Amino acid sequence: ALLFTAAACSKQEKAPEAAPEAAETAADVELPAVWATRKLEGPVGSVALSGGMNGVLAVAYKKGGLQLFNMQAEQLGEPMQFRVKALANGKAATIAGRTLTLFPGVTDAGEMKAYVFGEGLVAPAQVDLPVDGENSIEGVCSGPGGSEGLMRLAFWTEKNDRVLQAGMVRERDGELTWDRGDSTFTDFPIVSCAYTNDTLVASPRATASAALVRGSYSALLSLEKDAGLSLSTDLGMTTSLVHVRNGLTINAPKSPDAMTAMGTMLSGGYPGGLIVVAGEVSPDDNQVVFIDPSAVTLAETTN
Repeated sequence: ALLFTAAACSKQEKAPEAAPEAAETAADVELPAVWATRKLEGPVGSVALSGGMNGVLAVAYKKGGLQLFNMQAEQLGEPMQFRVKALANGKAATIAGRTLTLFPGVTDAGEMKAYVFGEGLVAPAQVDLPVDGENSIEGVCSGPGGSEGLMRLAFWTEKNDRVLQAGMVRERDGELTWDRGDSTFTDFPIVSCAYTNDTLVASPRATASAALVRGSYSALLSLEKDAGLSLSTDLGMTTSLVHVRNGLTINAPKSPDAMTAMGTMLSGGYPGGLIVVAGEVSPDDNQVVFIDPSAVTLAETTN
């Protein structure tokens, strides 16, 4: 089946059925690994990025625990023992007069929360993010909110894994709210989702999906257990395998456990955005590796 199906965010409609044939393969892409964290506390279950001048990386461990890093892979604040099974990319925002970075996340118990860090905090804090009473949440993805709110947020539940419930996260009187929008219906159990421009996409195969949008360039990254990392500029109709070129002292995991990406410029020397993958780089050594996507995101400006 195709890697993704999609529906416009503004419409309530059934996502198109996936074609019976596998996606065609386009020319492979090679991107360099440019930086990495030190050895982490253990295997990683989920990662997320927040952009802006002070980019932040969030890491949720499979055994439990949440840790934040800056774009130099230095730890931010103290790690906290929150049990988080899924994270979505975050956003820097001013909430109740304080500049904070917030990441949506799903707890092991299936509840939606937000994890915030910034002014006045020595460690990430967990705050409520009510989603209209929904529970048993299985996965989550986020996208830019534009002028309408802090961010778009979609999720699916264990009981209803063929529907992406989407809405807008806003701040009201210092509290986070989620205002329900239109749902996206699929013909398959959802494994991951992503927002790319004005389109919400779902995948039946990719364990992680992320949008890589920069100017006129718009692509979807996907991580599959056996196929590894791939890139598509046409919602999965054709895909390019992504080969990571290791650095002198940086080795990307051969079988990543988690992945996310952001196409906008990030502090720390990432003008073309950033891809991060987490996994075992050598026996019992788990790291998050930073990959530079400029070869594709900035291709039009450098040619």
